[in-house]
Amino acid sequence: MKLGLFSESYYPSVDGVSKFIQDFKEVLTLDGFEVYVYTSIPGPKEDRVKRISSLPFPLYEQYWLSYFWIDKFIEHAKKDKIDVVHIQTPFFSGIGGIAYARNNGIPIVGTFHSNLRDMASAIGNSPAVVAVAEVVNEYSALVYNNCDIVTVPTRSMLEFMRNSGLKTKTEIIPPGLNLKKYENFKTNINLREYLKIPEEAKIILYLGRITIDKGVYLLLNSFEKVRRRVKDVYLIYAGTGPEIKRLRFEVIKRNLSEVVRVLGYVSEDLKASLLKEAYLQVLPSRGDTFGLVLAEGMAFGKVVIASNKGGMKDWVKDGETGLIFNMDEENGLEEKIEYALMEDLTQMGENAKKWVLQNLDIKVITKKFEEIYERLKVT
Repeated sequence: MKLGLFSESYYPSVDGVSKFIQDFKEVLTLDGFEVYVYTSIPGPKEDRVKRISSLPFPLYEQYWLSYFWIDKFIEHAKKDKIDVVHIQTPFFSGIGGIAYARNNGIPIVGTFHSNLRDMASAIGNSPAVVAVAEVVNEYSALVYNNCDIVTVPTRSMLEFMRNSGLKTKTEIIPPGLNLKKYENFKTNINLREYLKIPEEAKIILYLGRITIDKGVYLLLNSFEKVRRRVKDVYLIYAGTGPEIKRLRFEVIKRNLSEVVRVLGYVSEDLKASLLKEAYLQVLPSRGDTFGLVLAEGMAFGKVVIASNKGGMKDWVKDGETGLIFNMDEENGLEEKIEYALMEDLTQMGENAKKWVLQNLDIKVITKKFEEIYERLKVT
């Protein structure tokens, strides 16, 4: 079967969608599928990956959009004779995939990855931005209504999409992880020596895009308060995004350079080293539909802290596999961080690792999608 994955996010973009598609594509290929990726992200040449001409989105520099080249997505899919279309994003790539499928009687699967309304807070919280974000979410629902089936990662996100106008058939399927690389992980990187962090110090890790909606400043504020009472604790930000320069400026302005590191983009090897060495991983995001980076930390047996917004609260069980803080409480995150630093939560980390191993193996997740493809292809 020839499968077409249509997405605005793919390698070398560094986010959860890109990571999932790469791992997903690898397993599908091993299972005998002929997988093609159609994306607007510029990058290196790769077999069966078609990179369509695009321009950067001015308000969110990480993403590129094929504003004027929808026909190219259709043209490539037609040339490759795609049997099933699977859209990952609702913009120009997704429209191209849907147009090709509808013109050729091809089944369409859609996967909802991103809460665009809450991501818009990375641009601003003005009434105009909020209004546009609501329209974009309704637009997303309209696009996904063209699919034969739509998958969402959590029940919260299903309710969100239903409220935005999604009417088509749905299934809840979380993203998956390639868990092999977490087994007996070894590295030559001496992380503490590299970052000049004492052996006895505890490391709090933020891993992800450096944007407002991810809560990077909320984390910095909370850390600044916690370290007044808890000594020998460091904070590391790993990732890139539109707020990275301002974040670095804030660290210097607050005289936190000795205990806060803003690394920017990190390699997979360094990322895994950070996850292994971290004492605690925090993702104070307002709108993550799932928060796959937290699952990576949990695969290493780490205690994680997530917000009560978005989809993370559906699978990070407070007090069992991680900690959930209330974003509407002024000191919510601060209190959870301090609690995690002062208590022995080893068992919670072990519970988290066990849950990830049982529920998020990319091979198991991929099988669920393969069953959908086969079912749609038959009908």
